[in-house]
Amino acid sequence: MKIKLYKTVKTPFGTHLEELPPTTVFVTDEEGVIHRNPEILEQDGDCVVIKYDWNPCGEPEERMGTAVALATLKPFEALRIAKRKHLVADIDGRRFEWWPGNRRELPKWCAGYRKKRGTRTHLIPVDEQQALGLIFGTHKISYWTNSNRCEITKA
Repeated sequence: MKIKLYKTVKTPFGTHLEELPPTTVFVTDEEGVIHRNPEILEQDGDCVVIKYDWNPCGEPEERMGTAVALATLKPFEALRIAKRKHLVADIDGRRFEWWPGNRRELPKWCAGYRKKRGTRTHLIPVDEQQALGLIFGTHKISYWTNSNRCEITKA
């Protein structure tokens, strides 16, 4: 299964996606915060101790957590990390990303799809079970061009 994660980079010419290298390490600490490439002080298997710099007193502290490399991620881990770190996930050709929202609606976690003969990526809101279903083929995205309607259905 091919899993790629991208971060959005803003430039004077607009935004583009920059792929994270497969050696990127993600650490989830005991509070559920995900850190990307932190300074690892001690390691025992997948359990690590990292240096945590943000502290109201200004003194660095240590935190324990579990580490996983991008090259060894499973689909549900990749979705969880991408959702919490606001990254774009590409899992076996399926794209998942945050829709930024507007004045009337809050940001939403979405699945991307392209219509036949299309070049633009459209987004549809998706929950965790539907996202895993799209990855493993138990769900599919159905759209109707005449009514401009789209929904996720069981395959």
